[in-house]
This record gives sequence, C-alpha cells and structure tokens, in this order.
Amino acid sequence: MRKNSLKLSVGFLSLVATGAVSGEALAHTSDLQAEMDARIDGTRFFSAFDEGEPLAPVVAPSIDTAETPAADPALKVDVKVAPAPAPVITARNAPAAQTIETGNDAPVSRRRTSAPKPELMAADLPGDSVDIASLNPRALSIDSLGIPALTLAQNAGQNTATGVIPATDTRLQVNPTRDAQNVKTETPLEDDGLGKDGAYITADEVTSPESNIVVARGNVEMRWEGRLIRADQIWYDQATGKTIATGNTRTINPDGSIQYADRLEIDNGEAAGTGDRIASIDVEGTKLFANKVERLDENTSRLSEVIFTPCELCVKNDVTQPPTWHIEASSITQDKAHRVVIYRNAVFKARGIPVFYLPVLWHADPSAKRASGFLMPRFGYSQRRGLSIETPYLWAVSPYTDIIVSPKLSSKVNPLLNFEVNRRFYSGDFHARAGYTYESFFDNDGEKWGTKKGRGYLLADGAFAINDDWRWNFTLQRVFDKTDTDDTNANLFERYKIDDGFPKIGEYYGASRQLISQANLIRQTNTVYLNVSLLAFQSLEIGGQCALPTTLNPDGSCKAPWEVADSTTQYLAVRDSTLPAVAPLVEAYWSPDQNILGGRLTLTAAGVSIIRKSNPAKEIAINATGPVDSARASLGLSWKREIITPIGLRVAPFVEARHDQYRIKDFDSNQATDDSHGVSRNLSTAGIDLSYPLLRKFAGVTAIIEPIAQLAVSPRSETDYYLTNEDSTAFEFDASTLFKANKSPGFDLYEGGKRLNLGLKGQLNFDSGLKISGLVGRSFRNEPELSYYRLYTPNNVTYYTYDPTGLAGKKSDWVVQAEFDTGKGFRGYTRQRLDSEDGSVRRGETGVSVMMGSSQATLRYQLDKTRPGVTQTTTGPVFYDDGKGYEDLQFFGQHFFNQRWGVSAQLSRNLKENIWTRSELAVIYKDDCARFDLVYQRDETSLQSLNGKASESISIRISLATLAPSDDDFVNIR
Repeated sequence: MRKNSLKLSVGFLSLVATGAVSGEALAHTSDLQAEMDARIDGTRFFSAFDEGEPLAPVVAPSIDTAETPAADPALKVDVKVAPAPAPVITARNAPAAQTIETGNDAPVSRRRTSAPKPELMAADLPGDSVDIASLNPRALSIDSLGIPALTLAQNAGQNTATGVIPATDTRLQVNPTRDAQNVKTETPLEDDGLGKDGAYITADEVTSPESNIVVARGNVEMRWEGRLIRADQIWYDQATGKTIATGNTRTINPDGSIQYADRLEIDNGEAAGTGDRIASIDVEGTKLFANKVERLDENTSRLSEVIFTPCELCVKNDVTQPPTWHIEASSITQDKAHRVVIYRNAVFKARGIPVFYLPVLWHADPSAKRASGFLMPRFGYSQRRGLSIETPYLWAVSPYTDIIVSPKLSSKVNPLLNFEVNRRFYSGDFHARAGYTYESFFDNDGEKWGTKKGRGYLLADGAFAINDDWRWNFTLQRVFDKTDTDDTNANLFERYKIDDGFPKIGEYYGASRQLISQANLIRQTNTVYLNVSLLAFQSLEIGGQCALPTTLNPDGSCKAPWEVADSTTQYLAVRDSTLPAVAPLVEAYWSPDQNILGGRLTLTAAGVSIIRKSNPAKEIAINATGPVDSARASLGLSWKREIITPIGLRVAPFVEARHDQYRIKDFDSNQATDDSHGVSRNLSTAGIDLSYPLLRKFAGVTAIIEPIAQLAVSPRSETDYYLTNEDSTAFEFDASTLFKANKSPGFDLYEGGKRLNLGLKGQLNFDSGLKISGLVGRSFRNEPELSYYRLYTPNNVTYYTYDPTGLAGKKSDWVVQAEFDTGKGFRGYTRQRLDSEDGSVRRGETGVSVMMGSSQATLRYQLDKTRPGVTQTTTGPVFYDDGKGYEDLQFFGQHFFNQRWGVSAQLSRNLKENIWTRSELAVIYKDDCARFDLVYQRDETSLQSLNGKASESISIRISLATLAPSDDDFVNIR
C-alpha cells in the first residue's frame, strides 16, 4: 500500500480531533472558554480584518448573555478569534448590529437578519435520538463505490479560490473508455499565514440549542495547520467531548491531496473516533476507500473493509468497473506504538479476479519517520541458479542511517548474502553495497567446477561538501572471485545477477567492465580548479575460457575446450595486473577575473605518479622490459583572444607553453643496474583561428556557410627512449578535435611541427522547420608526426608505418559530419572518417530516429576498421586496415496500435561475428496503472551463451504503479 495514502487516511480523524472543530465551539460559546483554551493548548485565531495582526479590544455596552436568543438561520458568520482573552465574532451582510458581553472583558458582536428562528433538527443531537441508519457502514466493494464515496469524491469540494465547483472537476476521473488520464486533485493550498497555532472558520449559521451543545451548519469551512476542511454540519458536545461532522466532509491538504467521508465522529478529543465511508486521493492519483475508520487511541487506528488502487475508476451503467488491479482487505490496523501496519485477509485482484491472498500482511508504519521491516521480495528463475528468492530486511538504525540485509537463496547454488548501508551526514551521503557467498564456480548451465571459496564484492561511495568551494568524494569497488589458479576473476555479477555492478559514480569512471577505487579532493570557484586524486583499477573484461580444473595445463593455465572431451566451459574475466595504481593525480587551473592583453590567460599545474606490478603494453612504454613506474610534473600556461573585425571575420590568436619533468623507474627487468631515468622537455605552440560566416536568405530557406582555418606552429615532437605514454594511448580524430592545436587528450603525447587545419561548415534552415547542417575538413602538416604511428616490432625492428589515428601523415584522413532534423519527429546524423588516399570509411557512425505519434524508432550503424594488418613484401612489411575492428547494427523501436497494445524491439547485431548480442522482442499491454511485457530475449555473448549456444529466454515483466516491477529473469528456456 502506498505510504501517503494510508498515512493521510488514517490521520484524517486525528486532524479533525486536534482542535479545529473544538475551536468553532470556542468561538461561539463563552462558557466553553476555559476548557477549550486548555484543549487547544494555545491555538491562535485571527480576525478577517487584521491580516494576521491582533485585534484591539472593542469597547461596547454590556448586555446580559442570558437574554441572547439562538442565531437566525440566515446568519452569515465569519469566526476568527484574536489572541485576546476571549474570541471575537463578526458577521457579514446584515443590517443591524449589537454587542454582547461574554465575560473576560471582551465583547462578541452579532448581526441579525429578520429571518425566522430555526427549529432544532434531530440531526443536531447525537445518540439514540438521531436516526443515522443511512450513515451506517455497509459492505464495501468496487461496484459499491459509485454511491456515495465515488460520487462524493467526483462532485464534492469547491474551488478554494472561487467557491464554485467547476463543471469539469472530476475527482476520481469517471472514464468509461478507460483512457489514461491524470487524476485531478485540488491545487496545492497557499500559505494562509495562520501557522500551526491558528485557525479560520466560516459557516452559514451557528446555533447553541442547549447547554454545552454547539452546532455549525451550512458550508462549514475551516483552515487549520495549512489544511482546508469542509462539511455540511458539525455538532459538538462540550460535556462529553464528542464531535460529529456530517455531509460532504472533506479535507484538502497543503499538497492538494483530498480525503472525503460521509461522517466523522470524534470522542474524548483526539483519543478515539470513527469515520464512515472514507475516500482518499493523493496528488499522484492513488485512491483508498474504507467503510469505516476507527481511531481507538492515540497510537492505534483501524480501517475496515478497505480498497486500495492507483488505477482509474470507471463507471459504466452506474456501476463502477473493476480497475486493472487493486487490493482489498477486511481490515488494516495502524499501530504507531510498535510502528507497524497489519493487513487482515489481503486479496490482490486483477480486473476483479483474485490472484493472490495473504491472511496476514504487515509492513512498517508510514507515519514513522524510520521503521524496520521487510521490503518487497524478489523472485527469479535461471538455468544457472535455479529458483531464487531475495528477501530484503530494512533495519532503521537511526533517522539518518539504515542497513538492508538481503539474503538471496537459490535452489542450485549456495546463498549469496547481500548488505547495503546508507548513511546521511550533515555534509553529504555515504552508500555501500557488499555481498558474500561460499561456492565453487558454476557455468551458464549451472554445472559446478573447481573448489569452493569465499567470493564476494564491495561497492561503496561517498560525496561530501566541506564548504561552498571545497568538496571530496570517493569510491571503493572490488570483486573477490578468484579461480583456482589465483590468476583470474570470474563473472560474479552475471552469475548471481547483481544489478548495477559497474556503477558510473565518482570523479572518474572506469572503462566497460572495469571497477575503479578512488579518492578525490576538489576545490572549484569561478577562477580556480584543483583536483587531487588517488586511483586504483580492477578489470573484469573477458579474457579467456577454461575447461574443468582437473584438465589444467602443468603451469596452471586453462586448456582450450576443444582439448578436453565433454568439457564444461566457463568464461573468465582476466585480472589485469598491468592496470596501474595512481598515487596521486594532481590537476590545477587558475584564470584571473580580468583579461590579460585583451585575452583569457590560464595557468596550469599538474602531476601524476603511476605504480605497476607487471609489464605494461607496448603502447605505454615501447622498449620497456620491467613494470615501469613513472612520475610526471607539469607547469603550463595558455592565452587566447577573440577579435571580430568590421567585415565579420573572426580572428583568435593563441599561445600555449608547458614544461614537463618525468622520473621513470623499473624500466628494465635487470635489477642489478640503476634503473632510474629522468626526462625533461619543453613544449610550446603559437597559432591563430580564423572563421568567416556568410549568410544569405533565399525564398523559403536561409543558408549559412562558414570556412574555418587554424594555423599552429610548434617545435617538432621528440620521442625519448624512456618516455611513457600513459594518458594518450587512444583518442578520436573527428569534428570535435579537428580544430584543437593539440589533439591528444592527455599530457604524455604532444602534437608538434607546423600544421594547418581546414574545414567548411554549412547550414540550411528552411521555413518549414527542416534544418540541415554539415562539416568537412582535414589537417595538413609539413612533416609526418611519428608519435601518432602504431608501433610494430618484428625481429626487434621498430616500424612506424601504421596510423590508426589518421593524423600521422602529411595529409590527415577526411572528417565528414552531417545532420538533419525535420522538426516533425524525424532526424538523423552521420559521422565518418575517410581514408586520405582512397576515401574509404575507416571509422564511422550513422543513425536515424523517428518519433511520430504512437511510434518511435532508432537505427544506428557503427564501423571501425582501424586494426593493423600486415603483408610482407620484398621491400619490407606493408600495413593496412585489417577490417577486423567492429561492425555493429543496433535498432530500437516501439509502436502502439492503440492506447493499450503495442510491440517493441531492441536488436543488436555484431556483423563481424554474425551474432546477436542481447536482443529482445516484446508484446506490450499497458494502461494507467500497469504495464505487462511478454519478452523474448536472445544473447550470444560469451558471458550468457550456454556452452557455445545462444541463450534464449521468454519472460514476463510486470510493472504496477506504486509497486516494484518484477524480475525479468524468472523464465529461461532454450
């Protein structure tokens, strides 16, 4: 059940009983003054004429209150009591006035009309003398909601601003067609200035038919604690403390949610009370109905014959139709003392058909700020783990700390115990997730192999603000899932279906299937940025496959599956020990507020220390035979100014300069020699950016053409024998980097020499809304940039011939980019890098998207040929693109045939390997409060395939409003 719905409905009685109704009796009857003052404990009332300021005493002649008759039926009364010793009553629209002394030296003013004196009605009195049979609860069901609760909820309630019921105002959205619409509630109430201790009451008439009895009748309206309460009549007995509110009783809360009732009865102040035929609707459209609400004491409330649903209620032929789903219960008991809500005979119904029954169900009390209890369980089935159930338990340690213990029990494997800790501090938040199990490996068929070990994971993060300028954060991410050879990790997250195993949080993100642990201290202002970080990495990328452990090679490595008869294969993620630890990484930038020589000056300072345990890849250190530890310190500056000439030419000169100092250790594997090397270099660039946008308007279209040029001059880059390249091993040459003076993303690689970057931008803007834009460009240099070449070293001879970047030669690859947008839901793009010699595509991406009415679709094609192939010739090796990078086709589409039924597809095809990677087709049914997906999935990736065969599954996804969605891994067939 939705927390807000239950809390608001159960809290309705306490709201009326806390003093709002009693306050009206106080305003009209002087002999209740003392007891009422004690009951409401200092409640303040304000006059209509003072706008919240206390009233000055009114001086008037004294009149004996015993001679005062009952109020006229047409008497219009505004009741507002100032914080004086006694209340003040003022009335509107009457011709005469007199002042009545009520004691305590404060007068009461009444205005009379000539209307006849009202007769006392039976409904003015409680008990046996009142026929309230029509108000007694009767059996509650969906088809009985039309009268009176549904009708009341649809038609009752005036507009708070005008007092008029809008003709289109439907509280519960009577909707015979079941079209999805938002449920309307009241506009959130504005602050009335009364605060928690003030109230404002109006009524058409107020009578005191006998001693201790006060009756307010006709459009009774009360503002109290930010709420607006309305009823046709309120009856109060001062002697017994009983209060009865009847007729269109409703409460509008500050957030716009509403509760309705046929009748409310309060006994002994707020200690006890009942309510009949309750209807509640919150701002999100969740609805709750109860035949009776009883407040047994200050800690216990009970709802009888309860219906809860977030769905629309539709009336056809005066009969309320079953919603998509709802919950019925014979009773709901709220026990605040024990902070628990207990359901009796809870039945979950879909379209009125019972599908699930629980004799007893309980959860934490929503009125408690923090409460311990069980959360929604999760069920699943897979061929790996068998039948699974996860039952989270929330331990509310304090208002700012909670711990969730979530054991996952499976029929085929040992339990996995999950923990989650959430802690909120004054300056930030801390989150941690961890899991542990004691089990051997098991493959995608559930076959176990190897020895049992402790396995688990830890994912923790925190972010904290020190002050407005300083902050710090951290992540701690690690998997403990070693194989018997202690060299590799397995796919723990996939085997146990642990969601969000690679969270993208923190200052730095790891690559795909990489975990990163980091600590960062940051200062950031308008002119300064400083970041000091420590980082460590763990790779879970797929590195190989292994047969049963008994068939390991003598050195402990895995034999290939084809080397072992009837083997069971488990794909493993290699624990990449070549990934470094970074301790520390420092980056600092400072720019003064004012311009220097008319331009923007930026000073930089950076440093990094990198530690490894094993040899790095050749791209990191070409000639290294050891693990290579390195440290770098850099100081630099940049300056750029932009000038717009009178003819519209944009001229932007710039200057960059930097000094780098390196210290390299463990470069050689020979430990007998001194293996510490220093490298020093100075780098500088001067250049100018030029662009000249040209615009011309034609019939129905505006054309913009902008030629762009950048000239940059630097000393030639030199490659030192010991120099490492840690931060620039891979980067993109595309439209975003074409006009960068130094196109490498980090510090280690620096572009030198003389180069000219040229490009042409164009754009067409049609009056119809169609927009087409494009760019084409390339770079030219006086000499090849050797540092951009991919190294190939057959027979210890290094060749600089293969260029994956497309930038190393005197003429770079072509960069081409184009986009279009019709403005009517159809758009597309293409980004290509074309070979400088033959114009073939080396890297590219093309996509189109359609969003029209009930349909949407996206198609994307990606291609990368930049992997080196080699052919030996008489003059030496010749390098070329081997075309074995990747080629993918991805599609997403969704179409609804009507407002309920639709289909969707997500297809991912690896065109190089001819496999489908995590593709699915689904049939969808949805309405205003539920969605059902029948899903077919196919996965041929190594992590999901079953011994070389594609993994296929059919599953049902059920998403219910206000309830958690179901697990989509509970059916798996081949």
